[in-house]
Amino acid sequence: MSDDDGLMLNFAIPDNGTTTTANTQSKNVKVRGGRWKDRRILKLELEGRPKEKKVKGPNSIPIDASRKRRMEEKPSKPKSSQSNPTSEFKRAKFTETKGEHGGKNDSYVSSLFTNNTASTQEVPEESKEETKTYLPSNAPDKNATSFAGLGINEKLSKHLTDHQRFKYPTKIQKLVIPNLLVTERDLFVKAQTGSGKTMAFILPIFHKLMMEYKHKIGRESGLFAIILTPTRELANQIYSVLENLNRCYPFLVPGIVIGGEKKKSEKARLRKGVNILVATPGRLADHLENTKTLDISQLRYLVLDEGDKLVELGFEETISKITKIIDDNSKIDETKDKWQGLPTRRINILCSATLQNNVKQLGNIILNNPEMISVDREVEGTILFDDDTTGEVQTNNEHESFAPDQLIQSVLIVPPKLRLVTLDASLVNIANKIEQSGESSRSIVFFSCSDSVNYHFDVFTRDGKKFKKVKDEETGETKTILVSPDDSADEDQDDAELTSPIINKNTIIYKLHGSLSQQTRTTILQQFIKDDPKFPHKVLFCTDVASRGLDLPNISNVIEYDAPFTIDDHLHRIGRSARVGAKGNATLFLLPGLEEGYIDAKLKIVHPREENLRVTKYETILSSAFGEKNSTTKNKFDKLGNWDIHATTWHLEVERWLLENSSALAKASHAFTSHIRAYATHLSQERNFFNVKLLHLGHLAKSFGLRETPKNLGKKSSKNNDKFEELENGGKKYKKEDPRKKMLRLAKLAVNSTSEYNY
Repeated sequence: MSDDDGLMLNFAIPDNGTTTTANTQSKNVKVRGGRWKDRRILKLELEGRPKEKKVKGPNSIPIDASRKRRMEEKPSKPKSSQSNPTSEFKRAKFTETKGEHGGKNDSYVSSLFTNNTASTQEVPEESKEETKTYLPSNAPDKNATSFAGLGINEKLSKHLTDHQRFKYPTKIQKLVIPNLLVTERDLFVKAQTGSGKTMAFILPIFHKLMMEYKHKIGRESGLFAIILTPTRELANQIYSVLENLNRCYPFLVPGIVIGGEKKKSEKARLRKGVNILVATPGRLADHLENTKTLDISQLRYLVLDEGDKLVELGFEETISKITKIIDDNSKIDETKDKWQGLPTRRINILCSATLQNNVKQLGNIILNNPEMISVDREVEGTILFDDDTTGEVQTNNEHESFAPDQLIQSVLIVPPKLRLVTLDASLVNIANKIEQSGESSRSIVFFSCSDSVNYHFDVFTRDGKKFKKVKDEETGETKTILVSPDDSADEDQDDAELTSPIINKNTIIYKLHGSLSQQTRTTILQQFIKDDPKFPHKVLFCTDVASRGLDLPNISNVIEYDAPFTIDDHLHRIGRSARVGAKGNATLFLLPGLEEGYIDAKLKIVHPREENLRVTKYETILSSAFGEKNSTTKNKFDKLGNWDIHATTWHLEVERWLLENSSALAKASHAFTSHIRAYATHLSQERNFFNVKLLHLGHLAKSFGLRETPKNLGKKSSKNNDKFEELENGGKKYKKEDPRKKMLRLAKLAVNSTSEYNY
């Protein structure tokens, strides 16, 4: 009798006078009586098919029996550095002890170094020989003439050399400045980022306005130049350049109107009068329509900086509206005799680092028979625009864009699970070099979306301190001290500047993206560029809002943690380093597989210099940061010193932190979802390299410290998504659909509805 149910088992076994074996089994064996489960087990045994027990792996997930057999039968591979490019890096086995913050059901955590896709990229062995270096392609030419020799007046030239860091003109400045001083033709200025395009058009305009001796130009004279920029940060930077020039000639008054500030204060500035105005398109169009005191009748220069980005952000219609209002209100013909030194017509200048079709379309809107000036490949020519009947654009020269010759571009092919720990190792290695050299330096890390910036900022500033100004009771002076982020009256305010003891005790991390207030964005940039001997290493986590035109000093390293959406975005990102002849380093993270094709298809074109494009082993980065110090050699890391265990431990601490902090866990989940949606928005011509359908979501979730893929991946995450989903379907709700397909559809809607640039 059975102990569990008290029932007598009465199995009726067929009696045919023979022994039942696997060889004589019958498919029609019948078993009667007892429980169904017991009958089923006995029947399988009689047929020679015993039920195999399921083996459970990490996180209590059952392992398929057939897979288990394949793993047992799989022959061991010979240890060869040729068959396995990472065989030189020996790893120790890592296990997590059971505890309250362990895996599911107190199971072991899955390793970072298992089941990773191998890279197909051949990585050359490191050579001890010195690599070839190239002279800077965007440096000032010390053998060339001075600014005075280009036609700039002596007072302005002396101010540039004595009080600013402009000693010699760059190549693009040598071409543009003399041309803009004498021509009345529209100009298309094309040069690689960091080559000095901004000063190339500002100096001639400032010089022309200074030289009006007959009727000295001042605040009350009116507005003579407008400079349009795609971002507020770039507008602030150009405005600061004009303020510096204003010190040598205070009669010329610069002004600025951008989004994020009160229109009332901007109107008050415009009412007092400005001569050169820096603006973003949306805010300028608003003032042109609603601010009566803004007089544009004498406008002689209209400059569009970063023209490709203006088009990318969809400002063509706004720019067309601005130019029409300027044309309708122009009174230049009535004052030709009064301002004899100024152009007799409005000169339009379009500046861009690229010459794509969208830029040419923008040129069609504002340029009239323009002249092209370019230093790429030491050529210059004329850009020709067809009439409006065809709408086509032709050029007599094709100009490609390249990275600066002195910039070193490294590519890391990193498996998705190892991305986060490799980013930490990269920043630690940079901090160690800075500490050894004793010099200060800055780094920028680019992410694809603001949610990812916020999350990674929190990860790397755990246990960090914030800066707080306090008044010394004895001396009465104000000083800055470090306090815990919790020790603040502004609990609702999100901190954007914290120390990072996880990387290095002398490191500060800042975050910058379009969702922050304009005041915060301005303050962060000011603090980031400020020298601080106590913190020689400063790191900026940001989106592409900081990739265009910003001249941030002493940027030695640029890390593209998330791949750029276009190759032009890549050029602008890395252009924050290696500016005006300085050395620079850039690192791009790519996933194994399809993304590796991006190297040959795109990167080798914009990095044509031999040995400037280098593929680096991620194991080298990890072993350098996490390897145990060799006791016999100071400051050297032993590559065989359990670096993989330390790397896994570091990542495990992030996972445990998320399990203990529900707010951080929600941020991680939201950042992962936003990252996937941003990844889905790569241009169609680049889907061959960045295909969201082929991502291993589980492994990628691991890089966000998540032990499983968020269940709300395909759900809507914002009211904008709700609104646009209904609009797309005619106001009706969608039926149930596959979560992955829904995620892809919502990704397109989210990106179209919520721009990262809040101008």
